[in-house]
Amino acid sequence: MSTDTVIVATLRGAYRSLPALLVASAALCVAATLPVLAAPGINAVSIALYAALAPPFLAALSAIGNSAAFGDMAGIADWARALRSYAVFGLRQGLIAGVAAELFLAALRVWSNGHPIWVLPSLALTGAAAILALSGLAAVLPLGIARPKLRGARLWITALHLVARRPGRFAAIFSLTGLGLWAAITWSASALLLVPAPAIVVTVAAVWTTAAEATR
Repeated sequence: MSTDTVIVATLRGAYRSLPALLVASAALCVAATLPVLAAPGINAVSIALYAALAPPFLAALSAIGNSAAFGDMAGIADWARALRSYAVFGLRQGLIAGVAAELFLAALRVWSNGHPIWVLPSLALTGAAAILALSGLAAVLPLGIARPKLRGARLWITALHLVARRPGRFAAIFSLTGLGLWAAITWSASALLLVPAPAIVVTVAAVWTTAAEATR
């Protein structure tokens, strides 16, 4: 399958699955809002809450995105089934990224207390791990949902290989998300509801176009 075919199928499937994408986006936003209310800011509690609450809904959204990428139509009932089926899978993958982020935050706090030189290697290592985990998570969820036999270290190695192969495509995901957050802060918080859907469309397009190139 060519990359152009994947992109066309993704856009066509996303249009046909628009109601499910919007519902999945709203549900993810609600899940991501709870940590903001319970523990505002970036701290150990908020990161733990994000890692526990958001990934199951992100996995369900990824499943809808996969359906779009494969040219299928997904409805709201399909999203509900995906949430039940992939909640535990999403939680496990999200906890991996959450642990990496928590370790980086701990190293950053030690560093901010007097800037000891001996903390620099730990700061660099945990920072790199956090970036890799967050970047890899974007590819892990669609890839793991579509390939149930791919699990554990093999899943993460495969996902990180895709990210390393075309980093610009995956950077676009975070750029789009950042743009959506800026729009929500600048204009209206309701704009947040529209962010996850296009972000997941870009994500699955990045995953499957890169996978198509890798299998040539």
